[in-house]
Amino acid sequence: MDEFETLNLIKYLEGIKGRHTELVTVYIPSGFSLDIVRSQLLDEKSTASNIKDRNNRKNVIEALEKIINELKLIKAVPPNGLVIFCGNVSDKEGEPDIKIWDVQPPTKLDIRLYRCDQRFITDPLKSTFQQGNTYGLIVMDVREATFGLLEGARITPLKHIKSLVPGKFSKGGQSAMRFSREREGLIRDFFKEVAETAKDLFFSKNLAGIIIGGPGSIKDNFLESGYLITDLKNRVKGMKSTSYTDESGLRELVEKSGDLLENERILIERKLVQKLMGSIARNDNLSTYGELQVRNELKNDNVDMLLISSGIDDTIKNELYYMAKNKNINVEFISKESSDGLQLYNLGGVAALLKRPSKGA
Repeated sequence: MDEFETLNLIKYLEGIKGRHTELVTVYIPSGFSLDIVRSQLLDEKSTASNIKDRNNRKNVIEALEKIINELKLIKAVPPNGLVIFCGNVSDKEGEPDIKIWDVQPPTKLDIRLYRCDQRFITDPLKSTFQQGNTYGLIVMDVREATFGLLEGARITPLKHIKSLVPGKFSKGGQSAMRFSREREGLIRDFFKEVAETAKDLFFSKNLAGIIIGGPGSIKDNFLESGYLITDLKNRVKGMKSTSYTDESGLRELVEKSGDLLENERILIERKLVQKLMGSIARNDNLSTYGELQVRNELKNDNVDMLLISSGIDDTIKNELYYMAKNKNINVEFISKESSDGLQLYNLGGVAALLKRPSKGA
């Protein structure tokens, strides 16, 4: 089961509601003893015999037995851990349908959990599917600074602050030397505010790095000022020159940081969309877009890679995904959150890179 199928399963599980506390969720972290888990479940099965409602009691005991039998077939917990969901999914009273699912998360579980409830517990599993690393972003000059996060392919603005630093030239009668001293002092005060804001926004987050941008040498002067705490300074991955220092500057900073973000999801998606747009611009008939055109190429076994926007209807998304997977075609989901992803969405949300020129050429 790949990531898309697992996320679809999670969505399905979240739609199930038990009449009673008859839905069992078990999280087993990597390296944990299966003997301990099996022993706990046997104890829970014994306790379940005290449930007053006959149907609920029967459903819970059967679910626990299914999980115990499933665990007997497993020699060891998979490297990233294991999650098991089991319970009655029937919507007919007195006609139970006990189903079981086991899922291996994409990253290591750090939680051990047993829960018998009216809902399956899916949030800890969903959190293991975070797309890519998270980076802190700062764009600044002496007038303003904007802070944001890059999470997967999404850029999220966090805060914008302004300085009290005046222009370079005095408009009053004070001496140039005094004006310069006062201006330098206000710049230092602003650097302190930027550093303090960065600490408030980034210190507690699990960042893969921080990237700082802005025009001229101000960003370099800020980093050399010593106001940024050591932990954050050590996480600075690089600095880039940008023309803007507002929210558009955050996007510009990410666009100019390709060498720093080479293996991150936003760059992977950008390369795919740019390859598509380049093919469309060249009119080389090695790509197509739009649901009908893509469906036709899939039926003709002429698709090398399918691109699907995260923003399209789930039913269409599922149909096209499984059409492609049944033909062993690689499928890439493109976030609607990035500027490149928005281009795909505006083309109808579905496109394909083709094996050979389209017959319609």
